Amino acid sequence: MSTTQTAMLMRIFVDENARYQRAPLFIAIIEELQRNGFGGATVLKGIEGFGAHGHIHAARAVEIQQSLPVLIEVTETEEKVRSIIPKLRDMIHKGLITLERIEMRLLRRPG
Repeated sequence: MSTTQTAMLMRIFVDENARYQRAPLFIAIIEELQRNGFGGATVLKGIEGFGAHGHIHAARAVEIQQSLPVLIEVTETEEKVRSIIPKLRDMIHKGLITLERIEMRLLRRPG
């Protein structure tokens, strides 16, 4: 069984060492999304990347203390995604949020 609906994909890019009220920022964002009734979110840790300042962050043995990029992906209704953005703006000191309209298919097998 499959249901299809229009939804929004929100991607939140932050630094793994970024903090919000003494907690890792990515954890604080996940908890905020859960408190606000979002259906789910996934946190992905990058192995290499660079941002606006052009400094490369990489998971290489010689750079063990490097702070890697973290990506949080959330798929939800456009209304719900847009409603959380002001709170995320307050939480994120430095980062990036992208939004895309998507077709979402929920897949469920009977039984």
